[in-house]
Amino acid sequence: MRKRTFGPLLAAALLVPLVAASAPAAAPLPVPVEVRAAPAADKGRKVILDVDMGELNDDAVTMFMLAKARDVDFLGVTVVSGNTWVEEGTAYALRQLELVGRTDIPVVMGAGEPLMPGRQERLAAENALYGKAPWGGAFDSKRPPAYDKLAKPPYGGYPKTKPKQDTAAADFIVEQVKRHPNQVTVFADGPATNLALAVRTHPEIVPLIKEVIYMGGAFDKPGNITPAAEFNWWFDPESARIAVRTPFRKQTIVPDDAAQHVVYGKKQYDRIVAGKPTPIKKIFRDLQGPEFAKDPNTTHLLWDAITAAVFLDPAVAKKTDVRYVDVDANFGADYGRSLGYKLDEFDAPNNPKGTRKASIVLDVDAQRFWDLYTGLLRTE
Repeated sequence: MRKRTFGPLLAAALLVPLVAASAPAAAPLPVPVEVRAAPAADKGRKVILDVDMGELNDDAVTMFMLAKARDVDFLGVTVVSGNTWVEEGTAYALRQLELVGRTDIPVVMGAGEPLMPGRQERLAAENALYGKAPWGGAFDSKRPPAYDKLAKPPYGGYPKTKPKQDTAAADFIVEQVKRHPNQVTVFADGPATNLALAVRTHPEIVPLIKEVIYMGGAFDKPGNITPAAEFNWWFDPESARIAVRTPFRKQTIVPDDAAQHVVYGKKQYDRIVAGKPTPIKKIFRDLQGPEFAKDPNTTHLLWDAITAAVFLDPAVAKKTDVRYVDVDANFGADYGRSLGYKLDEFDAPNNPKGTRKASIVLDVDAQRFWDLYTGLLRTE
């Protein structure tokens, strides 16, 4: 299941209020903040990471990997509700970037609710009809009023830095794509609400996006939240359907199928924390160390981290399949199911009307992945 143990169109768009950031109360920082100068504009491949951030969950590790990669120009982190509410994810993103000295990377708050009104309210009926989802993400807790007023302060205390306050996540995506046409890769590693809002309100950006890389779906295996659906696309099926049906020039999907091939455990943890201390190693020791001390056999899937790996080193993707992709957004037992139509049977013009091609990562070179993963997280 998608639960993290380390650390949790235009008309439709108008129905979803984008969350405005609140000014945080001043608070002492128990851990010093290292501020690093912003990278040069031509540093490398330009990325936007759109995530439902947690504390040292797979979204956070993905952020660290991209922040550590030498050839990446990290334009910003946009936050969406999913594993956590957008207010929680914003606080976690800000604080973790502070702790690793990357306050030059802006954090932008985005959609606080799925695109379709009443998604959370329908859960009771959905659970009664089709079985209770084992992990509801943000839906399992009360939404906080602001990113500096959480039920529990983030690891290390509330962030001193603030989210970008003159824009919302969807608008930030539009702004950056227009500023850097044909250069930006967007990682849709949470529910696709921000991306759906961006392309539906500003369709002119679609041909200007270099690539969209998703963590979402389950194609040749059951879902991890319902028998039909993987968490990200189950949380907001309407947005996922809008996104994968948008005619981006390139779409790559890392589904739950791929995640099964790289299982994280104490062996990998020990590789990361060994040697000279670093801020990232300290976070791992503080947040994951007690879990492994309690149970050395604890294991966990990494999901989003695979998207960073296949972007940084395409050879990590050992097996891929190009299919026409869709998402079932009809309320019922298949709500949120990912659909992949193989080219031998459904190549154009036989593909379902409106579907687009995507490259689906089905298997991963585990050794190559672990070398990249631990190598980046160990670097000073």
